[in-house]
Amino acid sequence: MAKFTSIWEVTCEDDKLNVAVLGAGSIGSLIAAKISQYGVDNILIHARGEHGSAMALSGIEVTGQDSFVVKDDSMIISLEEVGFYNGLQNQIDVLFITSKANDVVSLMEKSVDLLNENSKIICLSNGLGHVEKCIEFFGPHRVFAASISHGAWRPEPGVVNWAGEGNISLGKFGEGPGLSDASDIIDLLSKSGLNPKWEDDGRKLVWSKVLLNIAINPVAALIGCENGFLLQSNLFELCSSIMIEGANIARQERVNIPSDEELNSMLHEVIKATSKNFCSMLQDVKKGRQTEIEFLNQAVVERAERYGIATPKNNLLSELIKSLNS
Repeated sequence: MAKFTSIWEVTCEDDKLNVAVLGAGSIGSLIAAKISQYGVDNILIHARGEHGSAMALSGIEVTGQDSFVVKDDSMIISLEEVGFYNGLQNQIDVLFITSKANDVVSLMEKSVDLLNENSKIICLSNGLGHVEKCIEFFGPHRVFAASISHGAWRPEPGVVNWAGEGNISLGKFGEGPGLSDASDIIDLLSKSGLNPKWEDDGRKLVWSKVLLNIAINPVAALIGCENGFLLQSNLFELCSSIMIEGANIARQERVNIPSDEELNSMLHEVIKATSKNFCSMLQDVKKGRQTEIEFLNQAVVERAERYGIATPKNNLLSELIKSLNS
């Protein structure tokens, strides 16, 4: 492990982790800010557009569940429009990919030179298939399954509203690293107030998050509401039925997910905890950006077709959201 002493100079310091957060939108910026405030001094944040430029000029302002500004000299901001700084090759110990699902592969490819032989990779982007892509690209010994339930959105460039406190879950995926390999990362996230959890079954971890996303995101995006609006009984029933369609496909793939009753309880808990949050899909729709629907509801539909199972509600939501992007 090494310590950044400046953008250009690197010296060794064995008790520090060098962390990179690539694709720092709302969630990535929250993670980076919390780690920089409480965790380590050595963090690279890669972002783009007005938000990235604002962070490079003024740091990161967090509002909502906590209020603080991070302006740490050791927090290195790189911009997608410019690229990474020289001198960071092989220096990153923990890589978080927090981008939109559509950008995951591009950031994987760009991160290669930053990593060393012991680097660990955590992809927190929404949707199915990211862990498998990371394993194929980086090797199974480096990659954790992961999900995040913190709620965050950006009221303006450089500012992140922490709308709901949740957790960051890590898990073992196939032959990938286990709990002992995650100890430094879990300690870092714990010190940073990001509530880490460990899940032995990484496939269950990924699917559990996807089921919540397919239930909440497209409905909130179409209505244009905060998550909490979905607690109304008729809307919650709709969200639940969408989720259960997906759960049936997960079970078809022999994923050990909770019972329907437990899933509904989890859905209610997450919506309540993030009641003031505007989900990422709604933010994308408002700003005319491409959504992540193909990695969520559309991915469920495509997997269902392999088994000859109908998922009409997920299919309808996929078509409706895609029509907004056309």
